[in-house]
Amino acid sequence: MRRLRFGTWMLAGLGLLWADGSAGIVRGGEPDPKTYWNVADLRPGMKGTGRTVMVGTELEEFGVEVLGVLRDVSPGRDMILCRLKGCNLEHAGIIQGMSGSPIYVDNKLVGAVAFAWEFAKDPIAGVTPFAQMVEFVRANERRVAAEDRQGEGRERPNVAWGPELLDRDAPLPGVQPAGDGGVAAVTVGAGGLAGMRPIATPLAASGFSPRALALLDERLGPLGMTAAPGGKVPEDILAREGDKPLEPGSPVSIALVMGDMDLSGIGTVTHVEGDRVYAFGHPMLGLGRCSFPMLSGYIHTVYPRASVSMKLGSPLKVVGVLDSDVSTAVSGRLGRVPDMLPMEVRVRVGPYSEPKRYQVELVREPNLLATLVLSVLTSAIDTEGNLPEELTARIDATIRLAGFDPLIVQETLSGPRYTGPGGPAALLSSVANTVNLVARNPFGPVRIEGIECSVVLEPRRELAELETVRLVSDRVAPGESLRLIATLRPYRGERRSLTLELPIPEDFPEGTHELVVCDLSRSLQRRARSNPGITEPRSVEQLLAMLRERAAPTRTALYLHLARPGKGLAIAGQALPDLPGSARAILSSPKATADPPVRSDLTLAVETPWVIEGNQTIGFTVTRDPGLTAVRLAP
Repeated sequence: MRRLRFGTWMLAGLGLLWADGSAGIVRGGEPDPKTYWNVADLRPGMKGTGRTVMVGTELEEFGVEVLGVLRDVSPGRDMILCRLKGCNLEHAGIIQGMSGSPIYVDNKLVGAVAFAWEFAKDPIAGVTPFAQMVEFVRANERRVAAEDRQGEGRERPNVAWGPELLDRDAPLPGVQPAGDGGVAAVTVGAGGLAGMRPIATPLAASGFSPRALALLDERLGPLGMTAAPGGKVPEDILAREGDKPLEPGSPVSIALVMGDMDLSGIGTVTHVEGDRVYAFGHPMLGLGRCSFPMLSGYIHTVYPRASVSMKLGSPLKVVGVLDSDVSTAVSGRLGRVPDMLPMEVRVRVGPYSEPKRYQVELVREPNLLATLVLSVLTSAIDTEGNLPEELTARIDATIRLAGFDPLIVQETLSGPRYTGPGGPAALLSSVANTVNLVARNPFGPVRIEGIECSVVLEPRRELAELETVRLVSDRVAPGESLRLIATLRPYRGERRSLTLELPIPEDFPEGTHELVVCDLSRSLQRRARSNPGITEPRSVEQLLAMLRERAAPTRTALYLHLARPGKGLAIAGQALPDLPGSARAILSSPKATADPPVRSDLTLAVETPWVIEGNQTIGFTVTRDPGLTAVRLAP
């Protein structure tokens, strides 16, 4: 009985080896190792063929000669050097969009065209061994499966908190690739092979304005992606070519944006095994786990250039989902349905014109989402032409969240900083920054269900500068109101005076104090300095509360800030202002809290018809002495 059990265990172990796969044994769902080359068996001088598409969807073959194998060009990765010929490659050189083109020797798969030199005189390519494409995709699948079993998921990209959390005008942070499980994307720099690099992925863009393309190039260019204007294929081509299956050498598109605007990376399929597709031979963004729509593609032509030529292509139909983006390949599954984020933008010029409406779907990748949102918004307002020099924009955005109340972003913006080349980014950064902080928060996943944004552009400047502030009296008793007169100078208008009153509490201490009268930007900065804990949320709920507090004030208000002398504390991110001294002594011990002290302000917001800019500070005295005569100024 014991021997039988041992034999049964051995058979089960062999079954596990067959499914999991040791050397020379086929792993379930993976290509048979007998169908592709072991790098150690390749020799210089071997001849073979490659496959790619130069026009349309028709496969073409080109010649290949193995020049040699470079071992360990980066940890765990080798590179095969091959000279290519045919398909006009002697003239065009290695082409952006060829990434993934399969190379065969004796009808066995060698790997994927993936690397090239800029300004090369001969079409010599770096080829990623297919064995290492399979190996790294397998490792990523195992890592994802283990994370899902443990309920962890991919580590969320962090955002550095600071006073800019309350700054609506803070610049949008750049895109940071997450890396495929701690292994950085392979880049062979000048110090190794004299400038050989992964072939850049051309981004076919339709519906995007030149300004939006420049933004995409700025953000995605360092990651090996080149945005270029393109277009969608005509309906007859879509009907004729759209249902063709992916096969080795076929164009494959990886979509970032779909709908009225389209943004898709163009590459080539290396191999199809069942429902698993291998492509590119290098990473797209090095994200590891990902979820991007995978589409068939169509090549219009090859654009020859002196540096690296480029395929001009368009996506056709969704065929599956890209789920692995590792340092040796991208890989996806056929027949899957992508989970996209719907976004709608409405743009209107003047209050009475008909709005133009744009509907798109965005990938949910946290590192890309804010850049894509900003690019879509920029393109939407650019369709109205250049922004007028005299401009007022009213923005109303709703960011719908699963399990939470929506975030509302409402802005009225006016002034010279919102026109010119950088105008759209300045106008729309508050929406993109809010999306960025939610998508990349370090506390836990927050699903954004949808984004709706309305933009009204009016060709006039509704802006006023705060020129002066003077007190009606420079002394006030506790319990009375401090009265002051603020002078505003509207753009191309007559000066206007506003009489303001700030109630002084009965328990406000006597002495000399300073009143700050300011615009929204200074008001938010003051709130952040007065309560540092407000910019350091400790949970999703606190973050959303901070974003709502940031969005609540308007730029059309004039703000009064008067510091309270009392101090408070922030406990676990929760502000407790005006605590008694005994409570502060207990709660501020090192064992109780490490949060900074909190100082609260008496505040007053006064709405005006203009966007306010400017700041003034004025001193006054609080006194209970009836014998002191207040100095009063004429209104």
